[in-house]
Amino acid sequence: MAAWPSLDSEQQQETLEELTSTVLAALPARWQQLAIEYRQVGTHIDVRTGLTGEDGETEVWNPPTEAWHRFQDLRGGMYREGEGTWFGARYVLDAEERFSIQYTERQPAFREPLGEHDVAAEQHDFPRDDAHMPDWYRHALTPTAAA
Repeated sequence: MAAWPSLDSEQQQETLEELTSTVLAALPARWQQLAIEYRQVGTHIDVRTGLTGEDGETEVWNPPTEAWHRFQDLRGGMYREGEGTWFGARYVLDAEERFSIQYTERQPAFREPLGEHDVAAEQHDFPRDDAHMPDWYRHALTPTAAA
């Protein structure tokens, strides 16, 4: 069962503002846009970042560890009993310090395949009723449940 405190929309916004403050304090000079793609199923986490400079070139950038904690806070706090939580988020911050975030429950495009227990761990931490299990999730969960 999920042990995360539930976040209402105002608390979600506060968490996003904390995330934004964390990355703004660490960003190098002369940046134009930061994009972070965060994906998680169970303990399997995949993160991709792109920092675009004034020259239009994009490079990988490593935010402070605290940023990843805010994504986990959001993910856990957005869990809804029986429905689960999101598997992926795309966060974009621009030089005017405006951000946007999109969440998805689609199957994440991980660079490394999910391990056999990742979906089982997800189901343990964020239980989903059968009606809220995507086909890929149900298929991955079935062999583990039978073991």
